[in-house]
Amino acid sequence: MTNNYYYGQGKVYLAPFGTTQWHWVGDVSEMKLNFEFDEQYSKRSIAGRLVNHKRFITFTGGNVTATWFERSFENLELMLYGTSATRKQSWQRERLNGIAAGMIVLLKQNIRDITIENLVENIDFIVNYELGSIQFITTPVKQPFIVEYDYSSVSGVGVLNSHPVELAMRYDGINLVNESKPIFIELYRLSIDLVGTISLIDNKSEFSSVETVMQLLPDGTKSSKSDFGLFGRIYKTNKFNTIYCNDEIIANDEHYAAY
Repeated sequence: MTNNYYYGQGKVYLAPFGTTQWHWVGDVSEMKLNFEFDEQYSKRSIAGRLVNHKRFITFTGGNVTATWFERSFENLELMLYGTSATRKQSWQRERLNGIAAGMIVLLKQNIRDITIENLVENIDFIVNYELGSIQFITTPVKQPFIVEYDYSSVSGVGVLNSHPVELAMRYDGINLVNESKPIFIELYRLSIDLVGTISLIDNKSEFSSVETVMQLLPDGTKSSKSDFGLFGRIYKTNKFNTIYCNDEIIANDEHYAAY
């Protein structure tokens, strides 16, 4: 008897809709394919009482909910409606005023070769080079004064400076109940929702996760009359059928789900 129980693990890949530029989103601890519908009923009178007579489905749709752990730039671009950018290495000259002992001034991150007019490092001020901060030990006598330093290049992702992109998704799954039967899910066209929350300071004993939602949309480039329709497909591959003649292989037929 075939075992059809399912306990799934696998990898999730996304690509901009209409391309083959797939990227693995990393560790996903949970993913669900959810469906929804709207319905209407016609009424009929039976023995003087109205009852539902026929049911009509007027809308069908769905979404994918997933828990992501990886905060790669590719993932953050999708979740935050952002675009990646790189700031080149350069130098900075700033004028500071109103500085007193104990104050902390934040510069650009990851700096080097800092000089402050009329002040001596580790006597008048302390520098955190990686964070790009200056803590003043003494109050500068002459103000305003000049600070000069180099800063490294920076790569990052803007927040809310772009629009959501449409995506295609592929899930390569393994059924841990029956590892000889991998399962594949392809969703042709999705639109990702802006992420609701990204945790920045944690008090839990586990890694922070991000809850994502992607809305299921039809792919107009496909035919609604095809075997797998406009939205997606769930499928398994079949074994090769080998044809023998006089104990010799004369053909190997490949059987896959049709596109």
